[in-house]
Amino acid sequence: QFLLCGPPTLGGEADPELCPRHRQALPWVSLACERVSTRNLGALLRTSFSLASSRAALDVLKVDLDSFEGPILEEALFRQGLRPKLLLVEINAGIPPPLQFALLDSPQLQEAAKIVAISVGGSSPMEVNMPAAGVSLSYLVQRFAPDYVLLELGSPDAVLVRADLLPRLGRDAPLDEFQAFAHSWLDLHGFSRGQVRRWLYELDEVEALGEVYRHLAGWMAAHLGQVLPFVLSF
Repeated sequence: QFLLCGPPTLGGEADPELCPRHRQALPWVSLACERVSTRNLGALLRTSFSLASSRAALDVLKVDLDSFEGPILEEALFRQGLRPKLLLVEINAGIPPPLQFALLDSPQLQEAAKIVAISVGGSSPMEVNMPAAGVSLSYLVQRFAPDYVLLELGSPDAVLVRADLLPRLGRDAPLDEFQAFAHSWLDLHGFSRGQVRRWLYELDEVEALGEVYRHLAGWMAAHLGQVLPFVLSF
């Protein structure tokens, strides 16, 4: 889901079966019932946010694509000039600070779009994100600084606020990403809690990067038959 709250408002929903429910629940939102990507975001924004003033007056940008949150945020903020007061973004909680991970928007991802989720459970399985989906907390914090800073973390969602607004919220400083992650409840898919503890507390960033890369690449090769393009650094 991609949602901009202004006014005006604009939403994107890739699943056509969910579009009627979206319109019923949020009738005031102008809905684009299509897959939002880095390539079509500019055209979608021109329908509701043609003026620079409207792009600077946004209240909230919510991104929950279960795939390439990092690149779509970069497109929205850096190239399309959106200046929302708040960013609400689902993170991949399996990848701790300081590792900066982002799944990329790519032809390979589009080919694998039908199988980027995994099912868990018994007689009534629940579909959840694959371990290689989304974006890590540190990617968001480091990539969008100094314009945006961490306000809250409630896994799986991170809230970043525009830095110039932080004093108005009574905050002297943003949350520290390490402390916030260490004290947060983690919503994990495709990772064990032991792995995350090891990467956060026992290994240095180089060793953790190597283990995370092997885990992600190995999972994708085994379940998707290919390794999808992604960014991983520290």
